[in-house]
Amino acid sequence: MVATSFSEPTLATTLVDRVRADIVSGALRPGEKLRLEHLAARYDMGKSPLREACCRLASEGLVVIEDQRGFRVAPISRRDLLDLTRTRQQIEALALRDSFAHGGLDWEAQVTGALHKLERTPLRTAEGPDTLSPAWASAHRALHDALVAACTSTWLHRFRSVLYDQSERYRRLSVAYERDGRRDILGEHAALARAALARDVERTCALMTEHFARTTDLVLEAYPSLDTER
Repeated sequence: MVATSFSEPTLATTLVDRVRADIVSGALRPGEKLRLEHLAARYDMGKSPLREACCRLASEGLVVIEDQRGFRVAPISRRDLLDLTRTRQQIEALALRDSFAHGGLDWEAQVTGALHKLERTPLRTAEGPDTLSPAWASAHRALHDALVAACTSTWLHRFRSVLYDQSERYRRLSVAYERDGRRDILGEHAALARAALARDVERTCALMTEHFARTTDLVLEAYPSLDTER
């Protein structure tokens, strides 16, 4: 009984993480119907925990609950992307300022280490030039998280996490268009880290705002057919 009480939350959390990862990566496509019988086979889980996982992801905005019709992956749109980008720019700036105010040597070491790892992790996989490396995606998130790691607000961290996952769905669309020489993705991250380590909060916030906007512009350029309504 004791083992069960500890394992069930762990299994539920793991399932939510797996479904979330597939939505964020695009393995479960925007607008796709989430049929529980198909998900049960995909994740080797029963319908009840999958229904709970979908409900939890709906609270994060990654899944839409349809009355009497089950669940669907949240759609994407130009309107949503622009709103998401503006909100993320504002929340990120708040978290950065708080992180700068409280970060010490450990925080600086975390930023330095995260940049070092990102710079040495291949962006693409061996499968092809348009396939993002999961290791790079993990290192990328680690650097962005490191920059705000000293932020003391639990709510800002929660909001950031939700916004990051939502933004990642769009950012994945730009991967195939980041290899034409128009963007120095590693250079952008190095500049962010250098500004942070120099304790230049205004420059770091400005660079982050520009960093987010550049990704958004690239997605909109690559996918002009994104719906105008969500």
